[in-house]
Amino acid sequence: MKVMPKERTKFARFIERMSAIIQSRDFLERSRVSPKDFTRNRKMPFPKLMFCLLNRVKTSIQNHLENFFENVTKEDIHMTQQSFSDARQKISYSAFPELFASGVEVIYEGYYDTWHGYRLSAIDGSKIQLPDEQKLRDSFGAMGPDNTAATAQASALYDVLNNVLIDVRMVPLKTDERALALIHINTLCNCPSFNKECILFDRGYASFELVNTLKERGISFVMRVKRGFNKEIDQLEKGDHSVLLKKSGHDDICVRVLKFDLPSGEVETLITDITDKTLGVEDFKKLYFKRWPIETKYDEIKNKLQVENFSGRTVKTVLQDFYVTMIMSNAIAVASWEAQPIVDEQRNAKDNKYEYHVNTSHAIGVFKDRFIRAMLEPNPLKRAKETTRILTLLTNNPTPTRPDRSVPRNKSPRKAKFRHNRKNNC
Repeated sequence: MKVMPKERTKFARFIERMSAIIQSRDFLERSRVSPKDFTRNRKMPFPKLMFCLLNRVKTSIQNHLENFFENVTKEDIHMTQQSFSDARQKISYSAFPELFASGVEVIYEGYYDTWHGYRLSAIDGSKIQLPDEQKLRDSFGAMGPDNTAATAQASALYDVLNNVLIDVRMVPLKTDERALALIHINTLCNCPSFNKECILFDRGYASFELVNTLKERGISFVMRVKRGFNKEIDQLEKGDHSVLLKKSGHDDICVRVLKFDLPSGEVETLITDITDKTLGVEDFKKLYFKRWPIETKYDEIKNKLQVENFSGRTVKTVLQDFYVTMIMSNAIAVASWEAQPIVDEQRNAKDNKYEYHVNTSHAIGVFKDRFIRAMLEPNPLKRAKETTRILTLLTNNPTPTRPDRSVPRNKSPRKAKFRHNRKNNC
């Protein structure tokens, strides 16, 4: 059996912290809808219900419950789908963002990768298909012919070097992406790990107001801008320049402008507040390319973790499911980070063409049931054994990292992948 390095304990701390919070009385008090909820002795008390939801309902609810009692808690208990659905309505949606934020806090205790000392993040959004329910269309909005396809707007602040979702939101479709960026920035400033930050932005975010907010908060940025954002910038030749951004009623803001050719022949324009001249145009070209993982992260969240495969049709249940998926994404990320050195060690002796990393699809399967069993285990030694077993399994079946690959955006009409999201004909 492969032995995991003893000093790498973030995943173990992640499990311990999440388990302790879920089983605490204070968390119950904050998370239940009514003081009367979860006061009687039930088949599914509050902590167990939270663990059951964190195990991600991706099959029928009845099958999920049977698996949970038989393979996770090892109990001879039968619970109906209706009882489970009624119980989860008694949990406030706010419990899940709180749990998510606690997990993020653990991940950044200790070492993490940086770029020239900066924690490097990106902000981007994506549309989320919702179940075909009028109440969801009313709450989040809709797309498609005659606006009949219930859809929400997701947005994420994502650490592109450490594969960590720092802040996530699922909001009404009409919410402006710059307004969401400001929410992410405020959250980042309140993080215990807030330090030397740099955020990468695509061209849809560029505005004087956003640049000004970042300056006030002491957050560096690299922002792609499109033609028409600033006339002086439009007139500049390719190269490295300085420009004053001006707006009535505000102090001028000095930004560095970098213009260069893309392989397509298009001229790319970036603005930044990073003035270090040891970093030239080529450095910023490579830096902006580091934004790409947020695109692949959404692909992982949608197609591997199946965030759109919702287990209910109410506003509360889709928000619960959304945050459960984000919590699991970060749990898999921190476990993969700890397992990666073992993968590297195994491959060092082999003449491989590519570097190899932990296979996310395989990791999702490894986490099923095992992650919750580890959190439920009260014995520290047995929990450590469960945690080590997860990390060891992650080193199996690694996948190659092929550089310079890109995946074109899918612009075809929306197709509902999961049955809950299809139109009801009855």
